[in-house]
Amino acid sequence: MKTAYAAVNIGNEFGFAGGRFENLGSAITQLVEPGFSIAAFLVILYFLWGAFKYLQAGENKEEVSAAKQMISHAIVGFIILMFAFLILQFLVGGLFEFNRYRGGFNIFRGN
Repeated sequence: MKTAYAAVNIGNEFGFAGGRFENLGSAITQLVEPGFSIAAFLVILYFLWGAFKYLQAGENKEEVSAAKQMISHAIVGFIILMFAFLILQFLVGGLFEFNRYRGGFNIFRGN
């Protein structure tokens, strides 16, 4: 009877990204981290654009309303982004051997 190896290094077996990724989870990790950074930057930019429009609106009620909507949409976008991040970290992380986010700032680190 032949042995079946279920855990395969897809990088070596199939030439996936030149052998750089061992499994689907490591490939997803490389795409998700920059994706969240770009999305967070865009949400902050949209929020600041709405705040600038709010300051420039003066007494024009239509422009004030449009600027408030932009700010509200940016806040909702940020909340959605945070929930997506949490879902990827805690729910999907176990399915695909997804490497959890390693970044961050730790003030208690000794360096």
